[in-house]
Amino acid sequence: MLQVRDVSCGFGGIRALDKVSLEVRKGEIVCLIGANGAGKSTLLNAVSGIVPLRSGEIVFDGKRLDGRSPSAVVRSGLVQVPEGRMIFPDLTVLENLEMGAFTRPRAAFAAALAPVRCCWTSRRWDLRRCSSRRSS
Repeated sequence: MLQVRDVSCGFGGIRALDKVSLEVRKGEIVCLIGANGAGKSTLLNAVSGIVPLRSGEIVFDGKRLDGRSPSAVVRSGLVQVPEGRMIFPDLTVLENLEMGAFTRPRAAFAAALAPVRCCWTSRRWDLRRCSSRRSS
């Protein structure tokens, strides 16, 4: 579903990422962990089209995303939801995701949020429901 292959990028003369690769398969929940300054945000911003790549490629659902604008990346169905930014502070996480998905056609909107809805119950995440749904 998402492949990041040998991605390198940086800021001026600083190399923030050097040949980073990862793959996220359909149905997987992946966590990116590292110390402050390790490049986590830079990687997410590169995938989102915010930080340009110096080399490498990013593929989502079989389509190359590297070199595309952030709005084109969003239209492809890949979005970044920053945590702790209080985008819409009075809405739940799910409601914030629904706001971000409004650009999709109605059927695609419902299909895109179906896996998220299965994990969201009573205004909290239930990861056991996500796991059981993925394995079925």
